[in-house]
Order: sequence, then C-alpha cells, then structure tokens
Amino acid sequence: MPDIIDHIRKAGWLAVEAGLLLVILCVLLNIILGPVSSGEFVAAVATNANTFLQGLPAGTVVGLVLIFLAYALVTRRSAAS
Repeated sequence: MPDIIDHIRKAGWLAVEAGLLLVILCVLLNIILGPVSSGEFVAAVATNANTFLQGLPAGTVVGLVLIFLAYALVTRRSAAS
C-alpha cells in the first residue's frame, strides 16, 4: 500500500512541475515573440501570470525564494553528511 501512495505522490509532483514549466514557457514565448504574434493561448497564460504576480505584495516573492533557498541549503547539507 505505501508503494501506491508513493507512486501517486511522485505523479502529482511530476504534474505540478510540468504545469509550472508550461507557464514559464508561455511567459518566455510571450516575451520573445510579443503578445500579438505569440498566439492566443500563450498570451492568455502570460497575461494571467503577470496579473497574478503584480497582485502579490512586494516581499512575498522574495520571501518565498529565500525560504526555498534555505530549504535547499539545509537538505543539501544533511544529504552530504
């Protein structure tokens, strides 16, 4: 039974990573090609991501990045031991 839960957890994280990569790709394509020639889907995703990020308070993104870096540093040190 724990193997099934582990597979579901791994598949869930894979889906989350794929979705995040899709959003990042759409934003980059919108920056490179421009909003007119990037296509309707890419422009809509980029607009939604931009609106979401502009709605966040200024320190939220910086705080999340710092928490992620601290977590990565701690897990890297514990794995090296």
